[in-house]
Amino acid sequence: MESSKDFIRVFRLRFLPRRLWSRAILILVLPVVLIQTVSGILFYDNHWQNVSRRLALGVVSDIKSAFALYDAFPSQEDREIIVQNFRSAAELDIRFLPAQELPEKIKIKSDARMAELIPALRTLRHPFTLRNLPDERSVLITFYLPDYSAEILLPYKKFFSSTTYVFALWVLFSSLLFTGIAVLFLRNQIRPVLRLSEAAKNFGLGRDIDNFKPEGATEVRQAAISFLQMRDRIRRHIEERTRMLAGVSHDLRTPLTRMRLQLAMMEKDDNIENLQEDVAEMEHMVNGYLDFARGEGKEKIEPTDIGKLISETLSGLQKNGLSVQFICNSSLVMNIRRNDLKRCLWNLVTNAGRYGTIINVTMTVADKTLEIAVEDNGPGIPEDKREEAFKAFFRLDESRNSETGGVGLGLTITRDIVLAHGGKIYLQDSTLGGLKVVMLFPI
Repeated sequence: MESSKDFIRVFRLRFLPRRLWSRAILILVLPVVLIQTVSGILFYDNHWQNVSRRLALGVVSDIKSAFALYDAFPSQEDREIIVQNFRSAAELDIRFLPAQELPEKIKIKSDARMAELIPALRTLRHPFTLRNLPDERSVLITFYLPDYSAEILLPYKKFFSSTTYVFALWVLFSSLLFTGIAVLFLRNQIRPVLRLSEAAKNFGLGRDIDNFKPEGATEVRQAAISFLQMRDRIRRHIEERTRMLAGVSHDLRTPLTRMRLQLAMMEKDDNIENLQEDVAEMEHMVNGYLDFARGEGKEKIEPTDIGKLISETLSGLQKNGLSVQFICNSSLVMNIRRNDLKRCLWNLVTNAGRYGTIINVTMTVADKTLEIAVEDNGPGIPEDKREEAFKAFFRLDESRNSETGGVGLGLTITRDIVLAHGGKIYLQDSTLGGLKVVMLFPI
């Protein structure tokens, strides 16, 4: 049972088309081909073959009658009358000649048109030869009898039904015509599905899809309406979360500001300094929550020189004392959110600067992919915790210094931005000995 399921699964993956358009065409064309094939076979067996056989037997019956009458009337005058009557009444062009020697080797070249004629001629039990004429419209048959020989010029239409080709052409033409009409209608039905797919893709990338409207069949319209309802619910959820975090951060900043002012007015001692550090840490956490909330912003997409943007971002970081090396193999202009990408680089490079002394940023442009990698020579992240590193508020205390780390939102914000651009991000070991963060964007 398992082997049969595996075979079906492999067959489906390797041989069946994967696109809806191709599968719909296959569902449409395959039955038509099967029906036409079966009808063609039935036509050949029950019509064409029978008609050709009856035509051939009719010709053989005329030839047999001519031989019988020719033997029954020995006078030359009667035999001429017999030949003339067969030529006019039976349309059988026959000539009787003196007896000829039978060739040593009789070769009969046959084709599809003579498939029923040759077996019928053999029922006469007289040796014969058969030769196609250059005009390709008739065949010359020579019979070798004991007392005489007979030559018969036989047109193909006497023993072969040409309706086969007419039927085949009609089947082909009608199949192509109706299949073409069906494909046009099918294309109009699939187009709304493709538009729905494109709208879902654009929404996942954070692009504007306000001009999308439900269309197509009832089921497709229902799916489109459900998609629009889901879009509205997601937007409301994001807006509510953003407002909530903004409100909470605003409410927290006010008492924090008062606490900082009061601490600044007090006399300096160890306790006051500890409280000031706690207040600074709380402000840092609040700013991190705000940054996380702003990750769902409404920044517009615009064409941007990626290499220039990375260089400008790294220049600002180098002014802050970070040692960063930028390697780029080519230039690329791509539609992105400028500030979001700068934020990704800022988070990754700043994070690498906390734990390493050497930082390399590499930009690689392939055929359909842009790769931006940030690597350092720091302690890195254990492989079993790399997926957890993307979770919000997760801290890797074993491999990252908690005193210099953030609130655990840097990689979360970075991943959200990368996914919003239709890309993906993953962590791996760096050749420098630390961590390498790779971002892949579709071009």
